[in-house]
Amino acid sequence: MTSKKVHTILLIGLFCGFVNAQNPDATKRGNRGTAERVDQVGQTVQETNKDIDQTVEGIDSTIEGAKETVEKVGSILFGSKKEKNKNTILISIATVTYGDENAENLYHELSNKNGTKKTSKTFSNGILTIRIESKQNAATIWQELSENVRNLFQVTSMGENNIVVRLPTETE
Repeated sequence: MTSKKVHTILLIGLFCGFVNAQNPDATKRGNRGTAERVDQVGQTVQETNKDIDQTVEGIDSTIEGAKETVEKVGSILFGSKKEKNKNTILISIATVTYGDENAENLYHELSNKNGTKKTSKTFSNGILTIRIESKQNAATIWQELSENVRNLFQVTSMGENNIVVRLPTETE
């Protein structure tokens, strides 16, 4: 570069610096304008984040609704898993003492029987209640017990999901 060009560039730079020095309000306005723009950008970012959060919540809600719809349609087309639950069968033995050997034999045979789940028993006020879950009804379960166990009891009533038995008295 020639020295004239260098001198011209230096003079232009000095002149611009002189003009800015003479008008400090313009520089302040420029800085203030920049600060205002930064604040506007910050507000826009916050609003955008809120919009994104709301959109994500909406999508989550839509997904949950779609899952419920799929489950309902599946249960209509293929049958509900809840509808395939097993029957809860209650077998009650009245006037029995706790730990009665015959009642224990009945409980053990029921708990080991194929097709029965979650066998449990409770004892209260001389009544032993055996609770089992099975796809079968009460009558079928009773008939599939061994004859030795069935002969230990007398059936006093039987319904779809319950059996009431008693131990025969010594005079019977």
